[in-house]
Amino acid sequence: MSGKQQKARRARQKRQKAQRQRATGHAAPGVATELALMVERFAQYTANSDDNSGAAEAARQRLRELARTIEQRACGLDLLKAVSAVRVGMIMKQGSHGIEQSAAALEVIALVLACRDRAAEPVVVHLDPARFTPDPLEAAAREALSVGSLIGILESPPSNAEQAVVFRSVQREVNLRNPVYPHMLLDTLLGLFGDEKVNDVCREVLGFTGLEAVRVMEAVRTAPLSSIQQRFSRMEDARDASLPYLEAFRDEERDSTSAPDPGAVRVAQAMFDAVSDLTTNIGAATLIDVSAIASSTGYEPTVIEAVLDTFTLDSDLGPDETLDRFFRGDNPLRTAPIVADPAGRRVLVHDCLALPAVREVIETRLKAAGRMTAYEDHRGPWVEKAAIDLLERALPNARVYRSLNYFVPDPRAAQPQLEPADFTKRVEADGLLLIDDVALIIEVKSVSLTGEARGGVARRLRGKLRDIITSAADQAGRLRDRILTDQRLRLDNGEWLDLSRVREVHTIAVGLEDLSGVTTAIPALLAAGVLRRDNIPWTVSIHDLRVVCELLDRPSELILYLRRRTQPETTWKYRAVDELDLFMLFLEAHFFFEPDPERLNADLPWSLAPRTGDQRRHREQVPQVVESRTEPLDAWYYADEDGTNAAKPRYNANDTIIRLVDAITEAAETGWLATCTALLSLNGGAQRKFGRLAKDLAKVVRQDGQHHSVTTLLGDDTGRHMLLVWACIGRREQPAEAAEYLTPYLKAKKIQTGACRAACLIFDSRGQTLQQVLYDNTPVDRDAAPEPNAGLFPLERMTRSIPRPGRAQRPKR
Repeated sequence: MSGKQQKARRARQKRQKAQRQRATGHAAPGVATELALMVERFAQYTANSDDNSGAAEAARQRLRELARTIEQRACGLDLLKAVSAVRVGMIMKQGSHGIEQSAAALEVIALVLACRDRAAEPVVVHLDPARFTPDPLEAAAREALSVGSLIGILESPPSNAEQAVVFRSVQREVNLRNPVYPHMLLDTLLGLFGDEKVNDVCREVLGFTGLEAVRVMEAVRTAPLSSIQQRFSRMEDARDASLPYLEAFRDEERDSTSAPDPGAVRVAQAMFDAVSDLTTNIGAATLIDVSAIASSTGYEPTVIEAVLDTFTLDSDLGPDETLDRFFRGDNPLRTAPIVADPAGRRVLVHDCLALPAVREVIETRLKAAGRMTAYEDHRGPWVEKAAIDLLERALPNARVYRSLNYFVPDPRAAQPQLEPADFTKRVEADGLLLIDDVALIIEVKSVSLTGEARGGVARRLRGKLRDIITSAADQAGRLRDRILTDQRLRLDNGEWLDLSRVREVHTIAVGLEDLSGVTTAIPALLAAGVLRRDNIPWTVSIHDLRVVCELLDRPSELILYLRRRTQPETTWKYRAVDELDLFMLFLEAHFFFEPDPERLNADLPWSLAPRTGDQRRHREQVPQVVESRTEPLDAWYYADEDGTNAAKPRYNANDTIIRLVDAITEAAETGWLATCTALLSLNGGAQRKFGRLAKDLAKVVRQDGQHHSVTTLLGDDTGRHMLLVWACIGRREQPAEAAEYLTPYLKAKKIQTGACRAACLIFDSRGQTLQQVLYDNTPVDRDAAPEPNAGLFPLERMTRSIPRPGRAQRPKR
């Protein structure tokens, strides 16, 4: 392959990748700029009005003007051609300049032009259709997005926590489009509608099965993508074919009387036709072809037409009412993503809308018909199994309990039930995973958001959030309390589950709904009463859970993410609209909240007063907007399709520490999980220091032949203090001999420092090979004193050696 061909191939792969990326599935790279523009417009409206209502009316008036501008800038083009042209223009700008597509802007254009076509009075067109270009039309739609998003803030400023949650939910519906990889969403829909009983009910109620709806809408989604890609490939091939003629034309002397080269004429015409297919004739590429769908799916045209009718926009609302509904979070295209022109030709506005509409539409129709039973009986167990399967694969060798029935105290009992043997109330947990001394409790909620809840009706949204988040947290918290209080569990089959070694419990609430933008704001949920500070689960969609589990290389990475993700201060500091942006930030930079040194000092009273630098770092923390960080993730998932070698995103840590963590994980000695999590939690500088400790100790061993050790306490303000001892055995010493005196030392030091856990890493005398891990997680009595003559150094000598957990080392570029 020549250099030119390789260059053309790379360019083609780049465009293919851009076309397949999720249209605005995440915040755009320029989200800070967009926010700055919104703030500027907000200031303008409020400065020029007497009150918020006046400012809101000014914004509404500007939105009406922009809707008219969109109509005019369409230059009289039909709905399908205008939408298709803007869509392709977005793809080309993303591929060439990295400008993120705005699915929401494309939807605004489609909604305005659909209203135009239904209007009784024709729109006056001031521009020649031949002069149409998509950029001005897109620019007007993007401004409309910014202005329309301000109306809700101006009309109902979020003055309390509940209104803040509602506002975040509405803005998520306005700006965030399906953040789920299409292949994952397709797998979920095939699972939900792969049940024969469910499909029988769907056929009776809708005239087609759920599986037929999934397959048809998947064909509707992929066919335009394939057609557009073919046109891009045709243009690139025509361009490559023209290059030799262009070079020859540049180098040769020009004779105006000579006849043009027939080959040059052919390639010029091919280039012109290819460009026309991507511009003037692009509408043909996106038209929905019933016969083609019938051929690809094997379904009868009548079934396909029935599906298309169900998902085609049919509304009599005018542009004002339509845009008002859109900016309240109740997007008409969410459940009707197909638009049609007066001639009946149809087009999917963009591919992100196709598959997400299927579940909501079918659930709404089944509920209205009172026929949800079969579907609900299948949906809940399916999601539950899928979630636990993902976690089981991410946590090898964990003991897994599914649909766990156990007993708790009955609050209505005549006598208080204080002992587990006396409990009489039977309850259920969806899943429990036990790994080392960590327990993970899984509660699954497959409840769906209604249109009213999405549209900002506070009462409806509050009810759904309580159904999904609060209910899951309460049920998971009930089991957590029994684990921590009783340290054993009586199952309904008579078995007793010994949980006495569990020292850390995490709760995970898994749902079908993606609530990003809401669940990533734990402080707001706490203030609104949706969550309690003593019972915060990781609330995650089944699809985001799948991505996280597929990216994880080590169980300790998941435990560390759960610790930080459920700490309210962390999500106060890092403001994200998407779970995956937070997770990618964790992988790269370990998103971390500087602990309160006063709280840390109060929990470790032997330590010296907090340093001024620690206090300043804690005090000066401010919220940070997390912009889109999923480009490496997209590249990895699409690597096979793009023909690239995109690397899998991995946890950014010191290589020596990673090798040590992997060695400890493979050995799987008691305490391995907490030990590995502690090592990964360190900042870059501490990891580099710890990575050298064994060899540094070995240098001293070489000098005197004796064993040597270093003890460090990893403290944080959540109370999970971890004592780590690094030891190199003497030149003629065996690991078992060292363990005899290091075990009591570890216990005594743990009591002395008040640590929750303690681990000792025993290396050979050369500091090269980890020989053994000692571990102590016995509960600490704060009033107890260590064994006398334990050879302990005074605590004050440790205070300056407590490393700060947190940020990673700077990634290598």
